[in-house]
Amino acid sequence: MHRDEATRYATALQREAQEHHFDPFTGVALIHRESHWHPSAVSKDGEDYGLAQIRARYIGACRSDLDPVNHPSEACKRVKRSLLDGVHNIRVMATLITRNREFCRSKTGTAFFAQWLASYEGRNYPRSNRWCSPTSATQGVVQHQKALVAQFAPPKPRKRSKRKVKSGQRSTSAAATRSKRPRSSSRTLTTCPARKSVSAKRHAKRKVRPAK
Repeated sequence: MHRDEATRYATALQREAQEHHFDPFTGVALIHRESHWHPSAVSKDGEDYGLAQIRARYIGACRSDLDPVNHPSEACKRVKRSLLDGVHNIRVMATLITRNREFCRSKTGTAFFAQWLASYEGRNYPRSNRWCSPTSATQGVVQHQKALVAQFAPPKPRKRSKRKVKSGQRSTSAAATRSKRPRSSSRTLTTCPARKSVSAKRHAKRKVRPAK
């Protein structure tokens, strides 16, 4: 893939991911599995088109055709051609991610990554009342997305928060710290006797005045 083309796709993915609230690496993993980044890819059965292998029969004018695969209308043909444009395909993929997320939430009450991805893949079974059911292939995309995040966007280490100590607490803690320090014997021995001896000498030098 040419670098300019890759840049266009990366820009489109970033924009659509922000608008539709999904991680850009999710789109990367999905497209890698679906088409290996070949914008002109068409499935063997003629159903799926482009980077994200969008099922054309559910898009735009193709929805009105009785047989959009074998006898598509001119309008449906235009839809299929547009899906072969990489940036437009990414835009449609993002819209479908939102739709499948909402669908899974309505059917199961949750819309986890593996669930809406399974719905995107067509893993819905109305007859058995099973909706958004992931398979091993689905989990493969999930694991690929996790590997991409770990490689290119690892979580930053948390900084230790410095707790602000109030002035009153600071003085109390400082006093407690000083009280816990053991006093050295030299300090005790050189200070206290000296004070006592000085005061004794001063007392001895004082003259007692006789009472009048």
